[in-house]
Amino acid sequence: MSTLRMALSSIDWQWLVGGGVFVCVLLLLAVIRRGVRFYESAFVARVSAGLKQNFVIANPQVLFLISVVATVVLGSIGYTSIGPVGAVAGALLSVVSPRLAVTYFSRKRNRQFVYQLPDALLALCSALRAGSNLTKGLELLATRQPPPLAQEFTIVLAEYRIGRQLAESLADLRRRVDTPELDLMNTAINVSRRVGGNLADTLEALAKTLQEKAHMEGKIDALTSMGRAQGWVVGLLPIFIGFVLYQQQPERMNLMFTEWYGWIVLVVVAVMMAVAAWMIRKIVNIDV
Repeated sequence: MSTLRMALSSIDWQWLVGGGVFVCVLLLLAVIRRGVRFYESAFVARVSAGLKQNFVIANPQVLFLISVVATVVLGSIGYTSIGPVGAVAGALLSVVSPRLAVTYFSRKRNRQFVYQLPDALLALCSALRAGSNLTKGLELLATRQPPPLAQEFTIVLAEYRIGRQLAESLADLRRRVDTPELDLMNTAINVSRRVGGNLADTLEALAKTLQEKAHMEGKIDALTSMGRAQGWVVGLLPIFIGFVLYQQQPERMNLMFTEWYGWIVLVVVAVMMAVAAWMIRKIVNIDV
């Protein structure tokens, strides 16, 4: 026992604890570095695919660096303004913003494609009645129509020229441009190629139907614009009021972020705002 006590007393426990802390820090840094690399690869892959699909020329690596800088800046601003909750909110906002931006551009591009489709179908009808075949008519759309419709049909024709079936290329077009209008166009073209029929008349009737649909959707958007604006006001007004109160009475408002009952209030408010936003979205989004 005396020998064991002498051995234990001879150990420098301070150096031992310091070495353990140093090893833990190294392990933590390695885990963080691996997590950052995994997030970078996922970010670059997702954003790069979205940019290529939308024909946007940008470097995903540069966008990732901008996202990291925005995370640090917004997190610091949120921590300075509100506290830890503001830092987390700012960091989450900067992380989610690139994906939201890609989704926004994709939806905007799809809407432009749908608005251009009726005129393109009428042009295709004219080409078919003038004696051109379907492939020549699609080439006219790819060369004379504005983007994004011309870009998508250029891809379809490129796939068709290297030996792929036209039906498969049009099905991929439907998957890229997620709109139900393309289902009608693909069905009309496939039925005409298989069983015959006057494709020009079918496409002309489809173009007129899509024009009436677009006209009706424009009226609905105009009538529901006030409801969407009210939804934004209702959603952002509590956040603005909370920020103003926090600047005026930080000691009292800080209880909402440090005490358990304040967390409950925040959760209840967030759930109620989410339910209100969902209800307003269901009211103003009318499917034609």
